[in-house]
Amino acid sequence: MTMGRGLRAILLWLAASACWPAQAEPGVYQNRIVIGQSIGVTGPLSSQALQCAAGAKAYFSEINAQGGIYDRKIELLTRDDGYHVDAALANTEQLINVERVFALFGYAGWPGIEASLPAITKARVPFLFPCTGAPSLYGNFKRYVFTMRVGYGHEYRYLLKRFGRFGVKSVALVYQNNNFGKQLLSALEGQPETRSISLSLIEGDVKGNFPALIRRMMALHPDAVLLANGDPSINSAVVRGMHEAGYKGRFFGASVIGQRALADKLGPLSRGVVITQIVPSPWHVSIPLVADYRKLMQSSGVTEFSFSSMEGFIAARVFVEALRRTGRNPTREKLIDALESINEHNFDHRGFPLNFSSTRHDGSDYVDTTVMAGDAAFIN
Repeated sequence: MTMGRGLRAILLWLAASACWPAQAEPGVYQNRIVIGQSIGVTGPLSSQALQCAAGAKAYFSEINAQGGIYDRKIELLTRDDGYHVDAALANTEQLINVERVFALFGYAGWPGIEASLPAITKARVPFLFPCTGAPSLYGNFKRYVFTMRVGYGHEYRYLLKRFGRFGVKSVALVYQNNNFGKQLLSALEGQPETRSISLSLIEGDVKGNFPALIRRMMALHPDAVLLANGDPSINSAVVRGMHEAGYKGRFFGASVIGQRALADKLGPLSRGVVITQIVPSPWHVSIPLVADYRKLMQSSGVTEFSFSSMEGFIAARVFVEALRRTGRNPTREKLIDALESINEHNFDHRGFPLNFSSTRHDGSDYVDTTVMAGDAAFIN
């Protein structure tokens, strides 16, 4: 009789356990989904990375407060790489192989991303919405990589096309002689827009001789200076030096230049700098998406709006939509299929159209310009 009860108990346990979902898919648990990111929490470019992460985390917190997606809350593991390549790669391998995250999300820092992509591709982990437009992310189709912003090359081509409207015929382009600078120049070479202006390439370095660089640029008498690097210390030194030398032309740059950090370093001298943006302005309250963002950030206790936190907010919103579409038993492959199904006809973009497909993982073509107002504000 005792053996009969024991056997019956085992059979009941086996039957019950067959109904329980196994934690076979990395990062998927009964009550949470774990994703990971490596960003420069510390380091020279931390400001932009932290703002992007803050926008995403604010949205995830709101979704979690509502019970999550299919009763699973979203847990974002953030690892600091200090904007160092080796640290970013180590973080990525840790997130994939040890912490076994479901997906990688919202990375920042193009050198670390470039170094990590081979490991990410090999592991077949979805790599979603990095807060960078690094050229290496664009071009050749990558099944596991999704972006929701245009690349830096696209932004600079956008400016070149519009220089005629600003009366710009000669441009001094300041770049860094590193991998990013070379990729950017390669993306611009041969473009029709470069043939309509006189383009002078000026190599700038954070340890360089800025007085000599400024003298060289002033001798060119350019109509405009194009800031083509992501180091705010270089950009601020160029703008300040040119102003002090009596330059009366205009300054242009893409979102990579770190507009918030530039405003902090230059103060009133930043007035008039024209920057491309890859998301709607956080001050355009008439756009429904912007109104959603501002309401969320304010409810989270954040009163300082930025393009970077707007970018993170949108990225989180799209990820949540894709999770909903994967259903109650998400897998990485289902997530990719869900992302590929999102387009402006079936997703309420609210002012920021996105179009993914099985052959297109670069979801946005959005580019606009803003003008720095000399303080923390930007004019669209």
